[in-house]
Amino acid sequence: MDRTLVNNLHRAARRVDDDPWGDCIWGIITGHSAEDALRIARTSKPLVIKRLLATTNIGHERFEHSCCITDWSGAPVREQSGYTEPSTTTYPQAEQNDQLLSVFTHQLETQAPQFVVTSSHATQFNLEMPFSRGLIFSYANRFHSLPKHHLPDFRKVLADATQADYARIGKLSAECPAVEPDGEPRVWLAAGNCLFGNAQRSEHSMVMTALSAYTCNQVVGYTVPTWYGEGGWGTLGSFMGNTSGTSLAEAWFLNNQFLLHRTMQLHPRLLEVQFNSPKFHPGEIVYQLMEKNISIPSEGKAENVLGLVHDRDVVAFYGDPAWRASVDESNAQAPYSVTWTSPRSFTITANRDAKERCAIWFPTAETGRNATGCNLPGAIFTNDFILIPSLELKQGDSLNVEIQ
Repeated sequence: MDRTLVNNLHRAARRVDDDPWGDCIWGIITGHSAEDALRIARTSKPLVIKRLLATTNIGHERFEHSCCITDWSGAPVREQSGYTEPSTTTYPQAEQNDQLLSVFTHQLETQAPQFVVTSSHATQFNLEMPFSRGLIFSYANRFHSLPKHHLPDFRKVLADATQADYARIGKLSAECPAVEPDGEPRVWLAAGNCLFGNAQRSEHSMVMTALSAYTCNQVVGYTVPTWYGEGGWGTLGSFMGNTSGTSLAEAWFLNNQFLLHRTMQLHPRLLEVQFNSPKFHPGEIVYQLMEKNISIPSEGKAENVLGLVHDRDVVAFYGDPAWRASVDESNAQAPYSVTWTSPRSFTITANRDAKERCAIWFPTAETGRNATGCNLPGAIFTNDFILIPSLELKQGDSLNVEIQ
């Protein structure tokens, strides 16, 4: 498994019919061993997520336990249990390299997080804490904490992140504490990490170890360096901000459909432009624009053109997409709930004041095939779902939608 495979799977999944949208939710089932892959494939019990570990800040309201090593100034750690207001701990800068890393590994070992969300620097083989204050690396199906005094030995290998160089650190891993697996089923969204989702055909990669030793049934992550962020952070937004019951697989898929929609708004033929490199080279995209004689309207900022093309096919989904992992709603709900009152009408209700994008699945394929429009301005219809780029409702307000 590598970046090229992920590119090709994204594109193949849009070629089933003639429209530009994704035609299936795909996923890569793999692992450090055949037994790890079988565990993922055979898991059937849905996961209702109640416990969170993150290296960025995420709202705590929907989690029974949450620990966020924030990427705010000073890297304060926010932790709560029992749906309470988080307590905040800020470590002196001189201690952060060890303390932030210790918080992350302790939480992973002892608090059974079911949802791990990470940001900050990463490669295929390591993950840094915010502001480079400590890191873990992957070797021989274990994550290892890197003590500060070993950083000079690892610096070149971690920067290059090639398997040939990385093999040199095997003998040093014995001196680096391993993070003990706990066997808890979980999902991992590397929303802001470069390269975390690129297995790079290596059993030592971060994603392979997460899927195997640390019992992640699903992992979402970039296969290339990230700078635009829509593929990763957009998936998190759809997971936390879509309708009730949205699964991680659905959030990843639907976010990509919104990305396609934004791309076509700038220029329909931008879907012909492909990003195929292991690193971002603006010239590759600009050359294709010139070769295909695609001119972008003045309101289409260059950053958005380059970013949307870049992010379209580079975020990998590992795991069985039919297996459902969704966030618990017993304490706080998703922004919207949807109730189908007939095959051609539904009611969408705001569970809080909300102004979000959202996507709604059709109850049957037949509904989508025959749909031509609805009384909801700006809605985009596909065979399987409706995209609503922006929907503003006050808490308790409902909107009745009739499909023509």
